[in-house]
Amino acid sequence: MKILGLLCVVLALAVGIVYVDGTTIPEDHSISVTGVVPAPPGRVFSLITNVANSSAWRPAVKSVVTLQPDKGRDHWVEYLDHGRFMTFLAVRTEAPMRREVVLDDPNASYGGTWIYELLPGPSPTNTTLRITETGFIHPPIYRFIMTHIVGLTHNLDQYMTDIKAAAANP
Repeated sequence: MKILGLLCVVLALAVGIVYVDGTTIPEDHSISVTGVVPAPPGRVFSLITNVANSSAWRPAVKSVVTLQPDKGRDHWVEYLDHGRFMTFLAVRTEAPMRREVVLDDPNASYGGTWIYELLPGPSPTNTTLRITETGFIHPPIYRFIMTHIVGLTHNLDQYMTDIKAAAANP
């Protein structure tokens, strides 16, 4: 019984330390990743903007439901594992070089804006893709996990890996 009590105290102390550390991490962040995608800009832009088919090349996305356009802008829901989902709105699209997307959930505990910038090259058959996330994470424990364990660029890195694979296999 003493061991169980000691384990509970240690666990509570660890959670407290994680929470306190998380409160010292800013809620807002801006991060970018850049990579070379093995396809011309038109193909890469098509992958980014054809959200209805993104579950075909993004393993983390189990399905997508496109919503009615919002003032002519793309609006969709991505369904992930464990019943999670995220609603997005494309607030700016400049074919074939730029796309700006926001998480469309005013009550979310995390979210932000993602900007996809495409530049031709370094060769005619490649595209340099830069993805910038300007976001927020409200819960201190989640800020701790994303900063110290998972890494703030984890989701951007995964997206870059997925789009490179999709572009290489038309």
